[in-house]
Amino acid sequence: MRDQVSRKNAVCVGAISLCAMLAGTSAQAADVWKFGVVEAKGDAGILFMPEKFGEKYGIEIQMLEFASSTTPVKALISGQLDAFTTSPSVSLTAMSRGAKLKFIGCNWPGATYTLYGAPDVKTLADLKGKSVGISGPGSMPDLFTRVVLDKAGMKPADVVFANAGGGSDRFKSLLAGVVKATATSSEFEPEAQKRGFNILAQAHKDAPNLSRNCLVTTDKIIETRRDGLVKFLAANIDGTRYAMSHREETIALSTKVAKLAPEDTSPAFIFDEATAQKNIDPDFGIPTDKLQWIEGVLAASDSVDSNMDVKAFIDDKPRLDALKLIKP
Repeated sequence: MRDQVSRKNAVCVGAISLCAMLAGTSAQAADVWKFGVVEAKGDAGILFMPEKFGEKYGIEIQMLEFASSTTPVKALISGQLDAFTTSPSVSLTAMSRGAKLKFIGCNWPGATYTLYGAPDVKTLADLKGKSVGISGPGSMPDLFTRVVLDKAGMKPADVVFANAGGGSDRFKSLLAGVVKATATSSEFEPEAQKRGFNILAQAHKDAPNLSRNCLVTTDKIIETRRDGLVKFLAANIDGTRYAMSHREETIALSTKVAKLAPEDTSPAFIFDEATAQKNIDPDFGIPTDKLQWIEGVLAASDSVDSNMDVKAFIDDKPRLDALKLIKP
């Protein structure tokens, strides 16, 4: 397994007050974009490649990692981030409660996600009364688990949800026996099978309407830094296109950024799976129908008060302008 992430783009944990590295940066020049991502893993090459394309568009992209999907939402609202990409479910929860945020593109509209079970948990029914590792209420692992339980005729109350940290930490918690199941990136499938753990559900089969990552920013950013936002999106689109057409380079970047062992197969696995399942949209199109479905699931689970029209949470104009700006 991989080492704990420890690099200049440090993982922020806990409350915003602990993210001291972000403090004092809100007044930086308009060409600097603080871009939050959730703990880089085998997918790091795809997520971090756009950082290399900022200069091409006259901006600087600073990548900042977080241990869970809920913390960057708070950082964005407080002005300590300019944009982030993570599970749309946490963003929809905040938006439905009045947060002035907008979806501006979806780089990973497909869901490369898996629910793993301990060796003695062979089916979803075996999970009854047992613990499932998630990263918090309304998060991607929480939502995915609820969806597959419902599909199997089970209720959330049939299991015990346990906050087990970020994606890598959740998988480690499963291996250590701290939890009996966990939902996290599908890149851990080879390791799970090698160790005799079971695959209980896969998002592309059991929850195809889930989306893994969308880009979000604030209404204020859209209003006050629109030109820079267009350049930021252009760099992301251009960088993602490059990443998906340069497999070996992207895998090497994943290994470097996430500090993985050279023999770790997760970067190749997640790249090939995302390619085969067409989970990545290099043009960052916003799947309104999927977002509306997710909003409905959140409403059904009382994560939001009511099922709202997600079109109110989308601004696609900067992305469309960014597509015109892409340089050959």
